[in-house]
This record gives sequence, structure tokens and C-alpha cells, in this order.
Amino acid sequence: KKLAQYFIASPPGQGSILDNERHAMALEALGIDPYSGPSVDYITPIVKGLDGTQVGDSSLVNDDIFALFPLLHAGYGASDDIIQKTAAFIISKQLANGSWEGSVDLTGAAIQALSPVRSLPGASEGISRGLNYIHSQQKTDGGFDTSFGTSWALQAIAAVPDSSLSWAQDYRTPQYYLATKQ
Repeated sequence: KKLAQYFIASPPGQGSILDNERHAMALEALGIDPYSGPSVDYITPIVKGLDGTQVGDSSLVNDDIFALFPLLHAGYGASDDIIQKTAAFIISKQLANGSWEGSVDLTGAAIQALSPVRSLPGASEGISRGLNYIHSQQKTDGGFDTSFGTSWALQAIAAVPDSSLSWAQDYRTPQYYLATKQ
């Protein structure tokens, strides 16, 4: 309850689209409507951030990935132009090795963002390539270098429950790795 009150009363610095995206995601996670729950509408600036091709800074892909999360929970869907364009931009930024920016963290986030719109052109293939990249980065201890990377990988794995990849290194799974870090 205190956290919800804090997010309603404390708008983020309005310096970037990412500020709105993060705040909208936090509000949505708390069950608060990001349009009208606080005194500030956090979704409209994200929508207005679409330049016709992508959301936010054209040199970044993370602001596009993090735009899909709140937009998809705020009533937008795969048939909406902003979702189609943002997903296409994200897919276009996938590297040949299947990653986004060579990062397990960002690749895990991209997989999660694209999973609800996997019916869009290239999304399903991008998700598969991203999972293969993450799988290739798994260490013998079951993790992905850090607890942060492992958490993002686990979230990506959960977003694609029909994947046939095995995530166990002997008995060491990503969950095992995280448990050893507790």
C-alpha cells in the first residue's frame, strides 16, 4: 500500500521515454491504471514518442523493448500500429548471433516483450533466435554470469514455455544458480 502511494505521489523525472515506461510498469504491477491512477498520464507520452518507426531515441533499442511492456498492459495489442512498428524495430535490431546488443539481460527483456505479439512478422523467429543465444551463454553453474542476467534469462524462459531447450547443466539450472547466490 505504501509503495502504491509512493508511485502515485512521486512522478519520475520526465527526462526520457524510459522514465515514463518504468513508472508505468511499476504502476501496472501495483494494479494502478497508468492513465488515470496518478495525476500524470504515463502512457500518452510513450505513444507520442513514436516517430513513425520506433519509440524514443532511434539509437537505442531498450526504450522500444520497455515501451511494449506498459503498452501491452494498457490496452494496446498486436493489431495496433504502435505495437507493430515497435516490434518490427526491435526485431530489426537483433544481431546475427540472436542477441540484442550482445547482452543476456537485454535479450531476455526483448524475448519477454515480443512473446505476447509472437504472431507479428519475425517475432516468433526472433524469440527462438534469442532463446538460442541465451542458451549459448549459460555457464556450467547453471547461471548467466550474474544474478541479474540469470533473472532476465529465467523471465525469458518463462515467457516461452513451449521451448524445447533444456536449461539444466547436470543438475544445475538457472534457479539453482540463483539459489546459490541467496
